[in-house]
Amino acid sequence: MKPAAFIAFGLMATPAMADPITPVPYDIAAQNTSGLIDFESFPVLPEPGQAIAGAIHAPGATLGASLVGQSIGASGTFTVLGGVPAHPARVAQPPTSPPLAIAFHAGFGSNAAFPLGPDGFAQRSGRGEGSVAISFSAPIRSFALRLHLDYADPLGSRSAPGPVWLSFYDADAARIHTEALAPAHGVQSFGFLSTAPITAITLTHQDPGGIAIDDIRYSLDSLTN
Repeated sequence: MKPAAFIAFGLMATPAMADPITPVPYDIAAQNTSGLIDFESFPVLPEPGQAIAGAIHAPGATLGASLVGQSIGASGTFTVLGGVPAHPARVAQPPTSPPLAIAFHAGFGSNAAFPLGPDGFAQRSGRGEGSVAISFSAPIRSFALRLHLDYADPLGSRSAPGPVWLSFYDADAARIHTEALAPAHGVQSFGFLSTAPITAITLTHQDPGGIAIDDIRYSLDSLTN
């Protein structure tokens, strides 16, 4: 699938009620969270770190590359997701290549996850070029994460960071919203509140420098008022 076609697909609106997803500052969303994935339980290793063979499990959440029912394809060095998630939405166990690598990240000053793209862990072009999927054991209504897109470029000699897409899925595994982000270089923080229950989220991107992800926060309805 060519990038332009994927962009059009990713931004296609789902016929439904008014958009339930509201972008908010990271700290606002984090105030309502009870779950955290920060990768600090993994060994502290310099980049490229270590490839993680399967999905990552945290209290109330599972982290991988795609949802069951989705296909994993390639657009150049980037992963693209196709198909429709199966109900209930849940992270698929990777059939072959590891979906993520964990390493100490100088930008975050802590461990972070690098989604692995079509070129895989062994190639620099594969680290940070992949997709991310998160499924939740109970619906959430608050979500936040931090992304790093390449390092600062004061001389302006590199291309600008590429787009990032976050897709949100409801209790029926139907896509209710896709948020198109245009982050700058360095660490960027994002938060979201929802009036609808969210059971899964996917992230895809086309950033030429590759992305890292850290400090994923989520609030399970069962743990909130």
